[in-house]
Amino acid sequence: MELKKSIGDRLEDIEEVDVVVGILTKNVEPTILHVMNVVREGVLQYLSPYNTLIVVSDGFSTDRTAEIADMFDISPVKKIVVEQMGVPGKGDGIRTVMEIAHKLNSKAVAFVDGDLLSIKAEWIQEMVRPVLYGRTDLVVPFYVRDKFDGVITNNLAYPFTRAYYGSDIRQPIGGEFCISKKLMEILRDHPLFPSDFGIDIFITTVASAERLRIREAMLGLKLHESTTKYADPESSLIPMFRQVVKTMFDLAVYYEDKNSKPIITDGVEVSEYYGPIPLPVNVNKDKMLETVSKRYEEYSDIYTTLLPADVMHHLHGFLEGKEQLDAEQWSRIVWYIYEEYSKTYDISLIDALRVMWLARFVTFYNECKEMDFSEAEAKIRENAIIFESLQQDVLTDK
Repeated sequence: MELKKSIGDRLEDIEEVDVVVGILTKNVEPTILHVMNVVREGVLQYLSPYNTLIVVSDGFSTDRTAEIADMFDISPVKKIVVEQMGVPGKGDGIRTVMEIAHKLNSKAVAFVDGDLLSIKAEWIQEMVRPVLYGRTDLVVPFYVRDKFDGVITNNLAYPFTRAYYGSDIRQPIGGEFCISKKLMEILRDHPLFPSDFGIDIFITTVASAERLRIREAMLGLKLHESTTKYADPESSLIPMFRQVVKTMFDLAVYYEDKNSKPIITDGVEVSEYYGPIPLPVNVNKDKMLETVSKRYEEYSDIYTTLLPADVMHHLHGFLEGKEQLDAEQWSRIVWYIYEEYSKTYDISLIDALRVMWLARFVTFYNECKEMDFSEAEAKIRENAIIFESLQQDVLTDK
């Protein structure tokens, strides 16, 4: 993807920079000024020795997001506001920032979402400095999140990444990142660069598979406007699921010869937790159960064909309200569906897994609803170990 002339022309008067901070926006009029102001504060406080550019990459907002961002003066920090290249989607928004950073020979590139309510100036230091100091190629966040936030992460993205690549990255789709120039160039040239929500898992997976250095940064609480939509999975999380999991599976096939489990993560372990309590995420369990019941028959042929009889027995028990879809059965379902997808690239397999994911989330809700943060984290890690232990039982030829 080459820079559009209109963007390239705006860079003519900008010298090479050390750091680019990209703010990804789409219809975030209520929060964009807050995010820009905090990023400005972080740049001035922690990156004053470096030449830094803030890039607001707007994903075709229909409200006044871009207009407000353009009008807001953050001097002495430099900024540009651009309409992202390509199609609507976070991936092309990030790609736009990367192309600008490449043009300006940036040494570190950070990304934050424009709907963040909890962003702090210290995040800029925690994300950018390890890259500038040559200590890592990728900084990913470790957020204190409600146990029912990050619902794709907890039951799928985290255990899959941990099992397949050996990277114990607790929040591989955390939303905020900082990457080195080395990683940026690998990402820019990658044939599977996604245009949509798959971009977060893409960045983490490529860094893991290419055996680059990864570091987790403890950023504390994360609050963002999109969390309020999680209670309605049909309209919000389900479309995201397809994009994230397709990217994750496609990359797993692409890197199947590199899944030798390198130990590359400087991880943040959680034992007893004494920090702030995250705001609870409301979960509409009944809505999820309704979706599972409605969609199950649509993919019943896939389940019957791919899944062993004992797994099907558990599924029928779940649908009848007699059993839970525990971590063991869920793990087996994921690996069986991934194995078939690796041969066929049939998108209906991901849609079938999506229904099972909602069923698993209902059980996860029942398992963890009375747990505190530390207990839920321990349960999630315990489930990830189960997920990994069953990988070779299913992927016999991998």
